[in-house]
Amino acid sequence: MSGTFPSTQGLRGLNFTNNQPNLLAVSISGRRQAKSQGAQFFSFTVQTPPMDVAEHKDLMGFLAAQRGQFDTFEIVLPNISTPAGSVTGNPLRVATDIAAGLKSIAVTSGVAGQTDYLKRGDLVRFGTDPKVYVLTADVDTDGSGAGTLNIEPGLITAIDGSPSAVAVETNDVKFTVFMGSPSIEYNTGLANKTILEFDAREAF
Repeated sequence: MSGTFPSTQGLRGLNFTNNQPNLLAVSISGRRQAKSQGAQFFSFTVQTPPMDVAEHKDLMGFLAAQRGQFDTFEIVLPNISTPAGSVTGNPLRVATDIAAGLKSIAVTSGVAGQTDYLKRGDLVRFGTDPKVYVLTADVDTDGSGAGTLNIEPGLITAIDGSPSAVAVETNDVKFTVFMGSPSIEYNTGLANKTILEFDAREAF
């Protein structure tokens, strides 16, 4: 991995896509057959605001270090990486071992007795696993600060949660991505301002 996307210039535009490819066939009679491939990944297009020369060169150097689509980097997305729930910081821990493929994750160490601690549609990441997951149900905590995360897709990698060693990233959730194209185009207009737009796809 080659660092974290510079945040100094910010992001102006963002098209965010949740990709869940399936096998689908519809017969002449209208009968539908669908088969899940168990695959899911996020992709997006981002656009920077107009950058001055210093910001442009800093970002150009960072993206050059990616060597086209060869390397990966982390990026925090405005709004999307921020939870709608009341959780602050990243206090949650995985409570026990979780096998790959499971979609229900028991967690501990939250603030006790909270309703809507996390909301359906919030994103989470587990420990050093680069995959980002989306919550499919609201999360409340009980009197001890424990709760359950229902996620999609199922876990890509099993979690060793004993003894509650794995942290759950709920705020400023980072996406590990690679460039969607081997080429990068910089649009330089008036007043020496540069705008950059690029595609990225989740890597895990």
